[in-house]
Parts: sequence; structure tokens; C-alpha cells
Amino acid sequence: MKRLVKIQETVLVISSILVLIGLFLTVLLRYVFKIDLFGIEELLLLPIFLLYFIGAANGSYEDSHISANMIDSYLKSEKVKLIIKAFTTVVTLGVCVIISYWSTEYLIWSFSNGGATSGWQIPLYIPHGTVLLGFLLMTLYSFTHLYTQINLIIHQYKN
Repeated sequence: MKRLVKIQETVLVISSILVLIGLFLTVLLRYVFKIDLFGIEELLLLPIFLLYFIGAANGSYEDSHISANMIDSYLKSEKVKLIIKAFTTVVTLGVCVIISYWSTEYLIWSFSNGGATSGWQIPLYIPHGTVLLGFLLMTLYSFTHLYTQINLIIHQYKN
């Protein structure tokens, strides 16, 4: 798991650098040299998709995604808090599984239709594959969080 997270972090750093360079070149060429860089949006498509979906997977791994959980403020019992957190993770896992399935269908559709971007002819299954990759990783991390939470609940009820 640690190696996978390290790969994700590397992809995030490289994607961030590529997006930054692309935006810098766009601004420099367009507003300073009055030249339009053909198809830069298409070239930035993959790093932007990777940044978004691998970033979401990384947030899922760290369990640092945004949540509006006010229940923890009102509950005193750690057991109840753990059960509610596990329930929330079950819902998250269910949503990730469903969207992973839909992303798989979308990727298959992309392969069968053979679409590509208009300028550079980048096959659309490439960015669509990053969507699936991101949701598969989120599913994996949600499952591992649920496993950990179930073990914590079992440990709490033994005491």
C-alpha cells in the first residue's frame, strides 16, 4: 500500500508541474508574445484529470476529504461514534463501487466508439481511464478504512 501511495504522490507532483508549466506557457505566449499555442488545453487534459482523480484518491487514502459531520460534536460515546463512522464508510464504499462500475462502462464505451480530441487526436479513453483509476483507488481505500473501523468496533465491544 505504501508503494502505491508513493506512486500516487509522484503522479500528483508531476501532474502539478505539468499543469503549471502549461498554464505559464499559455499566458506567456498568448499575452506577452501574442501567439496562440495550438491545442494546449488538449495537452493539459491528462495531467489535469490525473491531478483531479488521483488527488481525490489520495484524499480518500488520508481520510482527509471534506465532511460535514456534526454528530461527533454532540455524541459522547466512542462506540457510537465508531459505528456512525463505519456506516458512513459503508455508504462511501457503496457509492465508490457504483461509480467504479459506471466508469468501467464509460471506458468500454470510449474504446468501442474510438473518440479522440479534435486537435491532437488524443484518444478519449486515456482521460476516461484516469476516472476509473481514481475511483478504483477510492474504492480500495474506502474498503481498507472500513476494515480498520470494523476491527476498532470489535475491539471496543470486547472491552
